[in-house]
Amino acid sequence: MTVKDVLIIAAGNLARSDLATELTALTSSDTPSDEAASLLRCYRLVESEVALDYYPLENTERFLPILNRVSYTAFSSSPVNIIDVKDENGERVNFSVYASYISVPEDTGEVSVRYTYAPPQGDYSDALPFPARISAQLLSLGVCSEFLLSCGRYAEAAVWEGKFREGLRDVGVFRRKLCAIRARRWV
Repeated sequence: MTVKDVLIIAAGNLARSDLATELTALTSSDTPSDEAASLLRCYRLVESEVALDYYPLENTERFLPILNRVSYTAFSSSPVNIIDVKDENGERVNFSVYASYISVPEDTGEVSVRYTYAPPQGDYSDALPFPARISAQLLSLGVCSEFLLSCGRYAEAAVWEGKFREGLRDVGVFRRKLCAIRARRWV
């Protein structure tokens, strides 16, 4: 499935057959209408939310540290969270995360870095970065909600948002807890 398929489904959900027809006929050399471009922006918001909060996209790459550092610019995708670093033998290596690089101990050879990343901003013809259980139909529900919010139709957006969240729960994808803060108790 492609991003364009998600947008066509979203246009159908919104009963916008004119927009669905435009998206179907859209080629890479065409300039999309404002509404089609708005749908793409909404898709990018939904894609980022799912990738960062619900279903983190993971990648593992091998690097040879330079001066005990691996620069983020060397990664094929922009890292969001470094999960672990292993040496050539597969043993975990202590590492420190900085603003533009990760640091590993001195005399560490080639390392394997497992990390989560944010998807690059997709275009109409790009494939979906998620597994099949996070379907185009499910993503289209979130796109509908974002599109209606951008149009100022808040009540309808809330309905589509509820369907989107319910769909995520149904496929077993839940919001990740980044930290737990205890509730304050006042005397």
